[in-house]
Amino acid sequence: MKVGEITSAIESWAPAGLAESYDNVGLLVGEPEGQVTGVLVNLDVTEEVLDEAKKLGLNLIVTHHPVWFKPRNRLNGEDFVSRLILRAIREGISLVAAHTNLDNIHTGVNRKICERLGLENLKILSPISGAEDTGSGMLGELGTSLNEAQFLEKAKSAFACGGIRYARGDGRQLEKIAVCGGSGSFLIADALLAGADAFVTGDISYHKFFENERKMLLLDIGHYESEQFTSELIRDFLLRKFPTFAVRLSAVVTNPVKYY
Repeated sequence: MKVGEITSAIESWAPAGLAESYDNVGLLVGEPEGQVTGVLVNLDVTEEVLDEAKKLGLNLIVTHHPVWFKPRNRLNGEDFVSRLILRAIREGISLVAAHTNLDNIHTGVNRKICERLGLENLKILSPISGAEDTGSGMLGELGTSLNEAQFLEKAKSAFACGGIRYARGDGRQLEKIAVCGGSGSFLIADALLAGADAFVTGDISYHKFFENERKMLLLDIGHYESEQFTSELIRDFLLRKFPTFAVRLSAVVTNPVKYY
């Protein structure tokens, strides 16, 4: 199996053309003709993930988050990103990322979030013009309506949250739920326009909570927490495409945020 075969399969599922302009997706470190001994999947690349890949004898790591976004002038080990890149090159480990391209497909990150919440009748929250099955966020319905406290408990359990930052809605029963993995506050207006009773995402700023004005229940469950099951999504896809090939789900929890 070659690196290029893995990246081509991912590209067929989540085309790089669907990635946001600021993003960095695809094969980031390595060569397409390189032979793959096995694939390790995680949300992020860290030193511990590289240790794990080396220990397991796997030389390709596929993550949701790219190890770097902006162009770099130097690779000299001065920060953790350049150290990771240099080490991956030195140890012959290829790095592949499927980030906002995986966010923007109907079978991607946000569908996984909806599945965790038990949502039905799913559709893209903010579709790309002319393509209803691609775009940002997702909208779905609870099979049984819940009050705010019940839904908060459901979300906390589904994503094993250390805590949920939230702004109250108007107290109505919740049926229609909008979601966006990672930093999704840019979709708050879209969620309201779609008639969502609640919006689940991460990285909501202080002033966004003020602006909510109890229009809907607004949940910040955490960036990592919202996307943590993306690794399973990628692993399952690769196993379907390459059922006899070694694809392992990383055991390393990469969340840099701790709760006291």
